Parts: sequence; structure tokens; C-alpha cells
Amino acid sequence: MDLAIKRSELKAHIAHVAAQLFYEEGIHAVGVDRIADKAQITKRTLYHHYPSKDQLIAAALRVAPLVEFPREGAPIERIIGAFEMLGEFLTSSKYRGCPYIIFTAELIERGHPARQIIERRIEKRRGWFYEMAERAGAADPALLSEQLDVLFDGAMASGTKRGDLAPAKAALSAVKTLVNLATSTKDRLFPDLSKS
Repeated sequence: MDLAIKRSELKAHIAHVAAQLFYEEGIHAVGVDRIADKAQITKRTLYHHYPSKDQLIAAALRVAPLVEFPREGAPIERIIGAFEMLGEFLTSSKYRGCPYIIFTAELIERGHPARQIIERRIEKRRGWFYEMAERAGAADPALLSEQLDVLFDGAMASGTKRGDLAPAKAALSAVKTLVNLATSTKDRLFPDLSKS
């Protein structure tokens, strides 16, 4: 095997090990000695690939577990699908929750490279909600996308704290109502809940 490929694979392996440990136990609780031991490498090898812990934290965030958003279907179905997948993510991650929230809570320095990744990814998520809202015919896609993003973040954080799916289910119900009210679709995907 090519040496460059081995190096890139090792670098990725270190990032995945760090991501798992940071996600499960916290950034400040896990030192580089522990990461090197779990990755079955020397500390020197770790520092060869990641000269600082901050670089390793940023690399770990890039490979941390995330909620996958639907890539196919009508815009409204994809919005709803994102919230359904949120529930699946919370269950599969044992309610550990969003790595963005976990990392942000520990990284108080706004200029930290991982914080910059988080800000870009959250902006990208809001952009996805905006695109779906616009394609669904929302009267105000900017407002709807902000509402969806707040619901998503809130359901993730609350589900993590409580350790159950009640917040994700409540958010899903709220999203259906919001989408109904915000879109100009004649044949709505969901019944008008305000009349019941």
C-alpha cells in the first residue's frame, strides 16, 4: 500500500477515535495520552498528524456523528424527514445529542477552529431549511427556516437532557403545523390542526 495512503488513513483513524472519546466523555476530560492509547499509536505519532489538541478537536468535529437529512422527496417531506431522523439519531446515540452543542459548551473561545466549523455547519443547516421552505412555497422562507432551525436545535438539546423522544415528537408535531401555516400548497400534506 502507498505510504501516503497509509498516512491519510492513520490521520483519519486518529480523528475518529478522538471524535468518539470527545463525544462520549467531553473534550476537557480526554487528554491526548488517552486518544493515542485508544488509537494504538504513540503520542509522538499523534502530534505528527495533529500538532495541537485544537487541530485534533476540529478534525474530530468534522467526523463526529450527525443527523443525516433526507436527500430525496418533495421539500415538505424532506423537512418532516429531517425531524424524523432527529428522533432516530437521538435513540442511536443513546441521547448523547448534538456534537455541535457538546463542543460549543466546552469551547468558550469563539475563534477556536472547531467553533468556526460549528458556525459554518449551522449556517449550512439553516440554508438547507431555507431552500426547502422556499421550494415548498413558504410565504416567508427566511422566517420558516429560522423557526425550523430553532425547533431542531431545541428538540436535540431537550431530548439529550431528558433522555427521551418526547421533545423530538413535540417538535415534529409543531413542524407539521408550521409548514401547513407557512406554505401556499393547495393540497396540504397534513390536516389543518387549527380546526380541530
